[in-house]
Amino acid sequence: MTDKQLRSLGKTDLLRLLQAQEEEIERLTAEKQDLEKRLAERALVMEKAGSIAEASLQLSGVMRAAQESANIYLESLRVMDDEYKGRIEEKENAANRRAEEIIREAEQCAAAREALERQTVEDLWRDFRGRVDQYMKAHSELDEIIRGNPLLTQTLFAGKSGGGANRRE
Repeated sequence: MTDKQLRSLGKTDLLRLLQAQEEEIERLTAEKQDLEKRLAERALVMEKAGSIAEASLQLSGVMRAAQESANIYLESLRVMDDEYKGRIEEKENAANRRAEEIIREAEQCAAAREALERQTVEDLWRDFRGRVDQYMKAHSELDEIIRGNPLLTQTLFAGKSGGGANRRE
């Protein structure tokens, strides 16, 4: 997904992307744990097999050759296991880096949207205040009614524009 596409996504879509990444990380972690468990079980089986093979070596030269073959096979399994663990670790690291990147991009996007929304609200509030002031100037009776009501005075003349009630008095 390009940066432009990411920036055009809404908060909900970005959160869904994050959730999908988290689920993928959890799935990979569970898979890793399962593989490590299976590897540990294999190691135990291999240890027991090694002990039995040692007793058999004492009985026969044929068994000695079989043990050497088994050792070579076990070493190849260890090498393959190390390679597999390395690939799992690489994938996990890549997934973590990507998740961090998505989170960082989502935070930047959210901050930009928040700033834009804040500016829009401020602009709308200024426009509203200006219109209210113009209307109040044109209708002095209404101005007196509103200024006589503390709730309306507080709502219309306090806040974002910096205390408009005191400004006109």
